[in-house]
Parts: sequence; structure tokens; C-alpha cells
Amino acid sequence: MNSTPLKTRLVRRAGVLAGLAGLTLGATACGGGDDAGSGASGSMTVLITQEAKGIDPIMTTVSSLTGGNQAAAVFDMLFWINPKTGKAEPQIAESATAGEGNSVWTIKLKPNVKFSDGTALDAEAVKFNWERHTDPANRSVQFTAVKGMKFDAVDAQTVKVTLPAPNAHFDLVVAHNLAFIGSPTAIKADPKLFAQKPVGAGPFKLKTWMRDSQLTLERNDSYWSQGKPALKELIFKPVMDQKQRLAALSSGQAQLMTTAHFPSTEQARKDGMTVTLDPKSGGFMTMFDTSKPPFNDARARRAFALIMNPDDRNQTIQGSPGQTLKTLFQPASPFANPDAVYATNNRVEAQKLLDELAAEGKPLNFTYTTNSSASARLTAEYWLTQIGNMKNITMKTEFLEGAAYIQKVLINNDFQASEFVITFDEPEPVLYNFTHSKGSENRTKWNDPVVDKALDDARNSDDAAVRKAAYQSVQAEIVKEVPFFSYEKSFAASVQGKNTKIEGLALFEDGLILFDRIALK
Repeated sequence: MNSTPLKTRLVRRAGVLAGLAGLTLGATACGGGDDAGSGASGSMTVLITQEAKGIDPIMTTVSSLTGGNQAAAVFDMLFWINPKTGKAEPQIAESATAGEGNSVWTIKLKPNVKFSDGTALDAEAVKFNWERHTDPANRSVQFTAVKGMKFDAVDAQTVKVTLPAPNAHFDLVVAHNLAFIGSPTAIKADPKLFAQKPVGAGPFKLKTWMRDSQLTLERNDSYWSQGKPALKELIFKPVMDQKQRLAALSSGQAQLMTTAHFPSTEQARKDGMTVTLDPKSGGFMTMFDTSKPPFNDARARRAFALIMNPDDRNQTIQGSPGQTLKTLFQPASPFANPDAVYATNNRVEAQKLLDELAAEGKPLNFTYTTNSSASARLTAEYWLTQIGNMKNITMKTEFLEGAAYIQKVLINNDFQASEFVITFDEPEPVLYNFTHSKGSENRTKWNDPVVDKALDDARNSDDAAVRKAAYQSVQAEIVKEVPFFSYEKSFAASVQGKNTKIEGLALFEDGLILFDRIALK
């Protein structure tokens, strides 16, 4: 393992389904007067797939599916992961420095940053937020990620973090798991309702929130970056139906959406809209709970994957067999293992495995849990048709509305098989979080010593060859043990409304936006 004595990373700043007639989006693409002389103008409506449970660092992740964009607008980011470089870029923070063999990190903050309530975003505020994750009573989604860490406020702009184990890439962990900081004053005043009345230091602040209808944010005039944001108002509207989303963009009732729905990007292009699509590693998957029957037996997991034909599924549902995922890492990744290909579309071998399980008194009976979106339903129904003429296997379906799906699957990890997606450019920390036995997002509860060692080696090394070998080993083990079966490529995409021109738009993670940088022209 590499134990670099000192490494400094100073990186540059670089459901509403009632029909379109029922949408009261009320946005103006380019108009609007100046905001009290700030120069900000215009209102932008962003369509999201589902309502966020709340906007709070303990329940919100850097995912567009769990309110990450709303949180980025309200809280801003300490760091963010640049998809072009895979590096952690500072936003509110200034730098992250590793010392003592990568076991201690020093985070420097920009001076004079304030929350929209006027209180300071300083080292004590960061320490308070990160320690909040460590309290089991808060049930933070980052509880595992911060386990064993110790935080110290050295001075107003300096946070010292002592890690339970060396990590040469802890700045990436901060960017992915610990980027959102809420006002301690507001949290202490009303911790139970903070998620519905969030206060941050981001470019926008809460104006009104009509649950399941519209979240309206207004410009934060005390934002730390002078002259930003360019917009006066930012509106988020949850619209699940893909046709309604495109119709709203086409008619000018909305200006932007991010999406992971490939047919929508193709239709938007045909309709003359501007589409940005960035291929990612990861993928859409069926994940299994490997800790208990029936999927604690690898044969059951392999049988499921072998039954399925991803090319046919993607042609049938997405209209493009080219979207089939062959390997977990996209081919352009320096860590890709071209030999680690999922075994699929071998129904004879699948039936042998199912018969073996049945002979041992373990016929494969399970429930497939997913969200209630049209595309998720189509996938579940497709799996059912493929299983239909197989013996010794029974699959039931469970469809949940957005918030219920998030609570049951993503928070409680309560499922046998479920649909999910992971998206990443740089594998640290996403792959560690999802596949390490101690990972904060190890929803499959997979425990593989080979994978754990490889991920630990990659985490504490700056050597490209060491990291490549480690991640290739992880990929080989994944296709062998099948804790999840990935069938469709991952990507981050945005669609701009017809006759809309947005400047400064760039996506990171799975479709997050830095809202201080965008403007309507």
C-alpha cells in the first residue's frame, strides 16, 4: 500500500401526473426584472423525476434521484467531482491536504462564507454537520461513511479529520458523501422540520414548498461568490411521466431536466431540443440481498442473470440494443477490465442451476421491488415474461411510489431483488461504498474478502498501476459472484427546453448541477 507522507490537493475552481394542462409551472425563460439591483434575472423551472423526502445532509445524497440537485442549490458543495478529471474540485472549501500516511486530512474553508440566515459557515459548522452523521438517532444515510472518523475545528477555516484507516482519496469521499453543509443554527432550532425548511449557504434559498407540486427557491443575495447566481428564481417540479416532461420542455413551461431515460433523450433530439449526454461507468441493475435466502446462494443470482437477454430487453424497452452494458466500467475508463463480462442469455445453464436449487429444497421464489415509474414497470414486466416458461422459479412484483421506494430500498435496504443504478467516473468512493463489506451504500450486503482487499488497496494508493489491478480484480469478482446484474449503460443527461439557451451548464455525478454557474440567455 502507498503511504504518501504528505499530499496536497489544491485544485482549481473550475407525483404530478394529472396531464400537462394541470401543470402550473409559471416560469419565465428570459424575462423578469433585476433583483434589487443584483443584476440577477429570469426564472428557471427544472423538472425532476420524483419529490425529495427532504433536503437535509443526513438524508440527501449527491444523486439526482434523492434530491441532490435541490440540495446543491440550497447548500452548495464543499467539493465536487469533476467528471473530466475524476478529481475533487473545491467549491466552498479551498483545499484538502493529506498527512500522516493518509490517515489525517486537513480541510481548508473559504473565509467569510455565511449561511442565508447570516451565521458563519466555518469549521465549527462543518464539524457539527459531520458529527450529526455519526449519531445513530439521526439515521443518517452517511452513518457508515463517517464511522470511526474524528473531527476537530483547528481554527475558523480549518477542519482536521482523523480517519479510522488510511485513505489517499478522502477528498473524493468528502465530495461524494459529505459535501452538503446545513446551518447549525437552523438545525438546532428545529431539527425535525429542518428537512422541510432547509437553510444553507448555496446560491439559492427556500421561498415556498408545495409538496409533490413545486419547490420554489429565490436568489441568495448573500451568496459567497460575488455576482452569482445569475438567476433570480429556481423552481423544481416533480413530473414522473416522460411524455409530460418532454411536452413541458417543448412548450416552454419548463427549461431543463436531467434524465437517465434513454428514449427521452432520443425523442428530445428529434424534437429539436439540446441534449447533453455523458457516458458513465456503472449501470442500471437488478441488485440482490446476498445476506439471506434466496439470494444468499450465488447460484440463484447467476440463474437470474443467465435467463435474461439484455440486448433484447434494451431493444424492447429502450429501442436501442447499443445501450447494453457488457462491463461495469465503460470502455474508455483506465480501470476497465474487458474480460469481466456478465454471463447472460443462457437459459439452458440457468435451468440447470434452478433445478439444482429445487433438488435441495430451495426453488427460487422472490419479490422484485422497484419504483412505479413507467420504465421501471416495463423492466419488471419484461423480467416476468422471460421467467414465465422457466421451471422452479417464481417472481412477484412490488411497485412503490418514489418516496416509499427510497425509504424501503435505499434507506432501509429492505428487498430481495430490486432495480437500482450506480453512476461514476472515478470509482472512488462510489464502488467502495457500494461493494465493500463496510461500504456506506452496500445495499446488497455483499461480503467478499477478495473485493474488500482490492478496494482497500485502491483506496490507499496513488499508483495508477496498483489501482488498475485492484479495480480489475473487483470487476472479475462481480461477474463471478453476481451481487448485482447490470444490463444497461449508465449516463448523465440533460435536456434543455425548446428555444431555451442555458449557459454554464455542466453535469457531474449522476446529473447534478452547479447552479451558481448557469444562466438563461
